Amino acid sequence: MLVAGVDGGATSTKAIVASLETGSVWAGLAGPSNPVNVGAVEAGRNIVAAIEAALRGTGYSIDDVVVVVAGLAGLDSAIVRRQLESYVKESSGLGDRLVVEHDAHIALMHASRGAPGLVVIAGTGSIAYAYTARGERVVVGDRGWLLGDEGSGFWVARVALRRLARSLDGRSGWDCLSRGLAVRLGVTSSDELMYWFYLTRGRIDRIAAVARHVVELADEGCSEAIHILEEGAMLLAEAAIVAARRTGIVQAYYTGSMFRSRVFRRVFTERLSRHGIKAVERRIYPAVGALLLALRSAGYKGDIVQLLTHAESIAEKLYSD
Repeated sequence: MLVAGVDGGATSTKAIVASLETGSVWAGLAGPSNPVNVGAVEAGRNIVAAIEAALRGTGYSIDDVVVVVAGLAGLDSAIVRRQLESYVKESSGLGDRLVVEHDAHIALMHASRGAPGLVVIAGTGSIAYAYTARGERVVVGDRGWLLGDEGSGFWVARVALRRLARSLDGRSGWDCLSRGLAVRLGVTSSDELMYWFYLTRGRIDRIAAVARHVVELADEGCSEAIHILEEGAMLLAEAAIVAARRTGIVQAYYTGSMFRSRVFRRVFTERLSRHGIKAVERRIYPAVGALLLALRSAGYKGDIVQLLTHAESIAEKLYSD
């Protein structure tokens, strides 16, 4: 018998499959499975495709998989989750073998090795997510690029791009941020900025990638870039503090591309520390957290720590590709 943990994102779907009998672990990759972006049918197909990619050449098929736990991006509302879950189960053909989870929940499960806790994620989007010993779930933030995601890569990029647009229009002067961003994007006019935006096709991940330029400029000492990162980190820390206060949890795991910024990381961790919260950085592989939940659901009796350690070594390559 096999179980699978799936990390279904906006750009790809990662699956880790394990044998309950032998402890063997395999990994597979497929297209996006955020049901809000690609639809429930495509999401279901890519969940299956990622599992089948993991099993290719093993002699097993998806029919041998008894439990699949899939953490999916885009399920920011419990109402949306309930509506989409049944469609994804049906379109994948997995039916009740499939358990759909919030993507932040499987991230926390890997960070905490299945224990209650609090995780803060700041990548393309952002969220503070807590899970208590009573089974309560608390989400702060995670309302998407339009309504929230403060401190995320997209949020940082949007603030910086708006500053650049004002400089190009002549509504504000040029500073180290707008000059540096114009050079990095290769734009010299409002028309060229709009053409750059056209080339992104409005994709959130492509726009969010501009945040790395803001981080670079901050590292070079640009005060305007530093200010944006500090503000974003403060807003994200606020979300974490609220989640901690509502649950009584005093330790927060944090992960995501924005924490590569020294400025962002320092402000975030110092802010939490002043509120009595210990910030712990983790390299998180959400598919491993999903696998842990699948193993529990299947009643795995073997050495789960050893199996998860093996899964982490497999996941390292999966997440670096």
